Amino acid sequence: MNILEKYINENIGTDTSILPLEKRLCQALPLYITSVFDLLETKIFEQKICLLIAKNEYDVTPDNLAKQKALIEEKTEMIAVFVFDKILSYNVKRLIQKRVNFIVPNKIMFIPTLMLNLRKMPEQLPEKAEKLTPIAQLLLLFHLQKELLNGLTIKQLCDKFAQSYLNINRAVNCLKDLNLIELVGGKEKQIIFTEKGKNLWQKAQPFFQNPVERTLFTDEILEFPKSNINALAHYTMLNDEQKLYFAIDKQHIKNLTIETNKYAGDNEIEIWRYNPALLAENSFVDKLSLFLLLKNIDNERIEIELEILINEMQWLEE
Repeated sequence: MNILEKYINENIGTDTSILPLEKRLCQALPLYITSVFDLLETKIFEQKICLLIAKNEYDVTPDNLAKQKALIEEKTEMIAVFVFDKILSYNVKRLIQKRVNFIVPNKIMFIPTLMLNLRKMPEQLPEKAEKLTPIAQLLLLFHLQKELLNGLTIKQLCDKFAQSYLNINRAVNCLKDLNLIELVGGKEKQIIFTEKGKNLWQKAQPFFQNPVERTLFTDEILEFPKSNINALAHYTMLNDEQKLYFAIDKQHIKNLTIETNKYAGDNEIEIWRYNPALLAENSFVDKLSLFLLLKNIDNERIEIELEILINEMQWLEE
């Protein structure tokens, strides 16, 4: 209570006291409220406030809190304000939308009835990446197979891959967080990968994502890079299938005018997280993306061919 009292007084500029709610008012409230809240009272700007301090972990929806607020205010003729030790960020937004009065000491005081909206949220440090973003994965695979990117700036990468500054900057920060690149130079930082060739590929293994986000089916034949078993058969001794697999990025799928189906069709359309055409070789998806696509398939023959594929890779190195 001392923490709450201090928080209110420091932020409102008053010298108010917090006391237990009058017994007759407590008795006027239903058990489902008195059993989960400690009931206190105070004054803010000469307005009587009923403080409801959540006991332990109290999990209730903002809709229910809004209903309880109305009932408490009717029974006590006081302004109802809920007090929580902590609150999930998405619930903060929902409570504000419902105009529910609430306080999280030392963080936020939202009492729209009194036109109060005070926030002192702790500074949030940006979360460090745990997986490669799609564009970060594209840059890394391009560097390993197509063209070395060492020494390029963010602006140069934007021009090269026709991406916004925001997307490339996010990708570069992701690669840096995962210790796959270093940034060197002055104002215009340049990227330098921390390993070369196969060593870089192995270092990045925990961070790769399957390039395919979802699939569709069609009876049509498309002019996009072939993927999956078609590509593996192209690169190895594996027998091909009659079924065709096409790789297409999320931007191009929006422009397709052909008929597709979510469940069945002669051929399969893989919708990729990044543009497979930027890495494709002779109308087939690149070898490293193909490995990431198929590596978790439980098929001994495919596993053998994937191992051969990686062992025979020609890595780009300076």
